[in-house]
Amino acid sequence: LYVVLILHHLQAPNFGFISYSDQTPNSNAPQNFGHSKVLLVDKSGTGIWLLHSTPKFPYAKDENSFWPSNGVKNAQTFICVTFPYDQFKKIGKHLQYIRAFPFDHRIPGDFHTELQDVVNKADVPPDDNFQQLSSNNRFNFYSIAKNIQSSADGGDLYVTISQRVSSDLLVQTWGCQAGRDTSFCRKNKFKVENIKMIETSLSQWKNTQDHSKWCVAKDPENNWMCVADVNRAQSQYTRRGGALCINDKRIKDIFKNLAKESEDCQNRSLLDILDVLNLRNFLNILNPDCDP
Repeated sequence: LYVVLILHHLQAPNFGFISYSDQTPNSNAPQNFGHSKVLLVDKSGTGIWLLHSTPKFPYAKDENSFWPSNGVKNAQTFICVTFPYDQFKKIGKHLQYIRAFPFDHRIPGDFHTELQDVVNKADVPPDDNFQQLSSNNRFNFYSIAKNIQSSADGGDLYVTISQRVSSDLLVQTWGCQAGRDTSFCRKNKFKVENIKMIETSLSQWKNTQDHSKWCVAKDPENNWMCVADVNRAQSQYTRRGGALCINDKRIKDIFKNLAKESEDCQNRSLLDILDVLNLRNFLNILNPDCDP
């Protein structure tokens, strides 16, 4: 990551970058901006798009710091893809869809208009359809953004993704998010099940120790996997957000195998039932694994 971030300091005419986050190193973005934590580095000819889940990262280029102390405790996700310069027209449009909040940037005047609009905080209604992107190695990625609604049906990014990929999903998001929603188990709709436990060859941990945001198709014949920027909670449904997805069996299987336990729609706990009835927050029942 340091090798990527050092590009911040370049001042060449053909170089530009946008650092954007809803939780900047020194403050939080207004609520009408997206819950996104991403760094975009762009050079004419080629560019790097880095999506991640770490709060207050990266620092502004003039700050003598690299990694925030609050990024040590919990697991995070990072995906870094190199794209041809022409693909940044689409990426710039996606950043407008998710209402990215730029806190540090340098975009020369001859760069794509879509990137100029991001820096100027343009507000463009989201398009919740897949937008295809082709990497330098001609591997296809797909960006998607969600709409804003108070209910999970229209405001949950992962419900939107499940509809687009036509599959139930397993979803990992921050387990201590205030007002965290239970698994989406509506009749006659694709299900969105929260992952409760992650397991790797080295260790295992609960979702209350994992700040990452990703999902995989549950259908064995469906190979979609997405890295996202929002949690599953009521407060997130009324904010912008999006994901970068790939349709690849090898990658999908790697992430799906990390999900040791999930909130299965067929086997709900008492706390899940209280959530469905909207009683858990009313009764102020806190997850014992989360800090008060």
